[in-house]
Amino acid sequence: MLHVMVDLYGCNPELLASESFLREVLEAYPAHIHMDQVSPAILYDIKTSTPEDDGLSGFVIIATSHISLHAWPPYKMLNLDVFSCEYFDAGDVVNFASKMFQARDVEIHAVERATRSPRVSTRERILRP
Repeated sequence: MLHVMVDLYGCNPELLASESFLREVLEAYPAHIHMDQVSPAILYDIKTSTPEDDGLSGFVIIATSHISLHAWPPYKMLNLDVFSCEYFDAGDVVNFASKMFQARDVEIHAVERATRSPRVSTRERILRP
């Protein structure tokens, strides 16, 4: 089980502020990383007491967990999480996000989770050499 957390900096703030664009990205991600989408993309316009901290947060449920994002237009920053108990290519996650949001800088954290789980990823056996 892999949890990839991507922090994108220097993104295009117009893209980060576009609800329709963020929804499109969330809807495209499952197929891009070969996962089965089981819910529509849900997106929330977040308002806070500090306008600079306002942004958009959303997620899509995949059969094996979720994909979520938090867009911060004033900071030109996006946080993206992909978690699945099936194998996926972390590089594909990062490259797709970097391209879509026109990021200038990327910070990546990848964590293998549930390392003692008895469940075996079927895709890992197929996709990995």
